[in-house]
Amino acid sequence: MGIRTVTAGPTELEWDDIERYATLRFVERGVGGREEAVALVSQLVDWVSEPELRPYRLLVDCSEMVDVDASWRAAWGEHFREHRDIATLSWFNANPRIQLIVLMFIKGTGVTGMPFESEADARAYLAEAGATA
Repeated sequence: MGIRTVTAGPTELEWDDIERYATLRFVERGVGGREEAVALVSQLVDWVSEPELRPYRLLVDCSEMVDVDASWRAAWGEHFREHRDIATLSWFNANPRIQLIVLMFIKGTGVTGMPFESEADARAYLAEAGATA
């Protein structure tokens, strides 16, 4: 299958079947809302369940992310509370508000993850997680 991509509003989610690695990014400056989150979570569930539910990693590029509303956080939070034992996440380039949201998200969902200043550090963290999965 290879690399697959879906876009919802200002966001894009990319999935690598072979590496079991997703990348979420805002492709334009914007705010994440319920509609986008529900569409992206639904697609991610389909991808991570093929052919069976196994560990996966998610890299989140926060460069163009201005904010995310409560419904965005709720949709993603529900998903990662259910998948906290098989998902590892990292975020990079987050503004101070998004950094705080990320830290609260990690605490609230129990998911394994960390925010990083640079993309290289975020990718290195996920590479290490992939080696132990």
